[in-house]
Amino acid sequence: MTGRTRHVLVTGASGYVGGAVARALLAQGHRVTGLVRDPGRAVDLASAGASLRTGDMLRPETYVPLVKEADAVVHAAQLRFDGRLTRARIRRIREADRVMTDALAQSCLRDGKRLVYASGGWIYGDRGRSWIDERQPHHPAPLGTWHAAGVARLRALAGHGLDYTVLHAGFVYGPGGHFAQAFADPAAASGRVRYPGDGANYWSCVHLDDLAAAHTAALTGAPSGAEYNVCDDEPLPLAEFARQAARALGVRKAGAVPRAAAALALGTPVTASLTTSYRMSNSRAREELGWRPAHATVAEGLPAAVAAMRPTAPLAGAA
Repeated sequence: MTGRTRHVLVTGASGYVGGAVARALLAQGHRVTGLVRDPGRAVDLASAGASLRTGDMLRPETYVPLVKEADAVVHAAQLRFDGRLTRARIRRIREADRVMTDALAQSCLRDGKRLVYASGGWIYGDRGRSWIDERQPHHPAPLGTWHAAGVARLRALAGHGLDYTVLHAGFVYGPGGHFAQAFADPAAASGRVRYPGDGANYWSCVHLDDLAAAHTAALTGAPSGAEYNVCDDEPLPLAEFARQAARALGVRKAGAVPRAAAALALGTPVTASLTTSYRMSNSRAREELGWRPAHATVAEGLPAAVAAMRPTAPLAGAA
């Protein structure tokens, strides 16, 4: 893949990561076809110049024809559920990812297109305080199981000529998304930030804009088959992330929730994943892609992210 990419198909373009990638591509002058479930949720992308197409992850006929029209594909779609994420729902997420990843990979292989697959740090599982690079085997936490399966299938197609690259993102923070769901919205309601377990486990984090920039870099700069950890420079314990989030959100304090209580509220798979320790190195992305996180630490990136999503009224419990 060369720097001549002009037309990119982005799956999940109305979602948190897919939307950010699509906006970054548009800002660089690329043409973007955004695959969405509900065009009403992507009005801003349409206004920015993206061409929207409606599709369903479980119906390849709704998106496979779009691959031939594009120069490359960014696969960031994920099946979403409201409420607790049970094991049954995780099986459905994994099946949707299997169907869509396989269909896109076969289409990219047939048509000679590059596929960029959006994965996550939970693919590595719990590694304690050890640093993780891309050579580490995958022993995924529950919320990383579908990515581990997807990456394994992509690797199997490498010998057949598939041009692909994988980005393993840390915990993504920015306006909205999981940061809002897990931290900002509960803080607005209760006046505090809560986290599951003792908070000693390490999180590698990445600002949404930095993750989008890594995707655009990988489209043209990554060798085929390369995988990259995309995270900032300083992993930090979950308890410290929560304390920094509390300060940025202007609430009184951060506090722990026992794992058993968290599992009742969030579901066991989510709690097990959130309490996983993953301390990732971004050295390979820096060296091979020339990518640098504009927000090198959570302390640098979080205040601006919160400011971009802050309501006009003060948060409940603000000092």
